[in-house]
Amino acid sequence: MKKITIIYFMALCSIGYAQNGPINFETSGNGATWTWNTFENGTPPAPLEIIANPFPSGINTSATVAKLTPLIIGAPWAGVENIHPASNPTGASPFGAYTITTSNCTVKIMVYKSVISDVGIKFATATNGSTGEIKVPNTLINQWEELTFDFSGKIGETNDQIIIFPDFQTRTTNNVCYFDNITFGSQVIKPEFPLDFESTVVFYNFLNSNSAVGTKIANPDSSGINTSANVGKITKNIPGVAWACSYLELGSAIDFSTYNSIKMKVWSPIAGVVMKLKIENQAANLTREIDVVNTVANAWEELTFNFPGIVNANSYKRVVFFFNFNNNGAGESYYFDDVKLNTNLSLQNFSNDKINIFPNPANDLITISSDKLIEAISLYNVLGQEVISSKPNNTQQTIDIASLNSGVYIIKTTIAGVTSSSRVVKN
Repeated sequence: MKKITIIYFMALCSIGYAQNGPINFETSGNGATWTWNTFENGTPPAPLEIIANPFPSGINTSATVAKLTPLIIGAPWAGVENIHPASNPTGASPFGAYTITTSNCTVKIMVYKSVISDVGIKFATATNGSTGEIKVPNTLINQWEELTFDFSGKIGETNDQIIIFPDFQTRTTNNVCYFDNITFGSQVIKPEFPLDFESTVVFYNFLNSNSAVGTKIANPDSSGINTSANVGKITKNIPGVAWACSYLELGSAIDFSTYNSIKMKVWSPIAGVVMKLKIENQAANLTREIDVVNTVANAWEELTFNFPGIVNANSYKRVVFFFNFNNNGAGESYYFDDVKLNTNLSLQNFSNDKINIFPNPANDLITISSDKLIEAISLYNVLGQEVISSKPNNTQQTIDIASLNSGVYIIKTTIAGVTSSSRVVKN
């Protein structure tokens, strides 16, 4: 009997020290009666408010939600946290002990915001050791949206504090943010190559940098070479930088054992800009990146990114997408789909085929030269219209561009069956 009692008591302790969730801010639930500290949001920092749901609609019709207003004078990382056990008169954490496992490492939160910005979540130990925040931007404004945070990289860590940053940015206005229904679920299924965005069980968790926002959406232009249902979307928001990007962590490394190029369908509002595709290993200390210039605006186009001499043993598990690289974002969106390995290409094609275009910029004549026979040359304007074509079957060809308007043009050259793109400027 004594042994059974001890086991029962230990079971109760185990249950008591698990994290308390979901955090739904309801009177009979978790969060509403907890003590929350706000930080870096004025002096004294504006408190967290537990209020009646002002927008009971869409995915969130619950009665009560949390409200925090990050201020202009607040830090970008202004936020809120539950108190540590040492600060609690009862000596316990209202959140409980959160040991991250495969069954609870996926954290979801509902947010209602009037601006697009990162939402950050992290966890901390009693001695303020931290998991480090994971940031995911909302993609909708003035409606409830559920965001997903993948903490599978922190499995085994134990924490007693949840910390929420509802508006992780430098602000020009005071931004009212509402959040609710924080849940803890099983490890998500990460995407694998090829990326076609059609799976209903795979979690396409876009991570973003420098004001870019990536997400999976319904295909906005189901036409031409791409009539699939879903695609990836990346928006380069203002303010942004030329190298703003979004990336996906893959479930397993890309298999380059028999391939050394990647194809991707791209829809861009602008032609003649650099599309950069970068691959990285898990630690991001082994990387390869390739630039391709697109030739079509407002329509789907398939681009090929060649990775000569790729080392499969480097285990590339991250794919990074840069659209209109070298130009700051203006709030425009790019769409992409069917990111897949391409038929293997001879490495000799890339190591020996050197293309020179001169002068660039040019006034009247441009010369294209190579150390191999140039099979075809096509010149496109920024609308994707072919304005000049030639089949020189020679190692050098001069093209007269005197009659063309000033601006940027794309030259496509085909050598040994391989087509590459370059940009040239007509004065």
